[in-house]
Amino acid sequence: MKTDTTWRGYTLRRARPEELARLPELEHLAAQQFLQSAHPFIAQAGAQTLEQLREYQRQGGAWVAVAADGEVAAFALSKEVDGTAYIAEIDVHPAHARQGLGRALFEVVRQWAREQGYRTVLLTTFRDVPWNAPLYERWGFRVMRDEEVGPGLRAIRENETRMGLPAASRVCMELALDSPPRAHSQEMSKSQSSGPV
Repeated sequence: MKTDTTWRGYTLRRARPEELARLPELEHLAAQQFLQSAHPFIAQAGAQTLEQLREYQRQGGAWVAVAADGEVAAFALSKEVDGTAYIAEIDVHPAHARQGLGRALFEVVRQWAREQGYRTVLLTTFRDVPWNAPLYERWGFRVMRDEEVGPGLRAIRENETRMGLPAASRVCMELALDSPPRAHSQEMSKSQSSGPV
């Protein structure tokens, strides 16, 4: 995979060390859309710490979309869980939302996962937030049955519950990397991303 990808005037690439400090504020701003959801408290939830972001970067799983002016417009975080790719976060700055930027970053991560030899992509998200599970289903993900959830993903879910996320509203999702996406370009352009959360 190329180091940089250009998409609609943005540069999509791995995050640089000096950019990591910008990401918690971007995450906080993106989370404000949860004020209009069934889980408004997420708008005030804690963001990724700088050390957590550095760990994602060390593992090669911190990605950014950079605008023409050099500002970070969106980011995605991924790592290996249960022997496959796991997306922990996709966030888009509100000033750059509803352009399909979150989907574009996801496609970069998906391509990376394929090149790493992973067979699936995993995430955890809200089942009852329109731009979470329903959106990811349009991207080709499916909700996993409880018996399909591996120990690493189960530990992530348990940690989410300890952090106060309502377990009944959370789901684990999986995308088979040999499956084509089901979203249409119109859906992509309208999607807003603050997730998987």
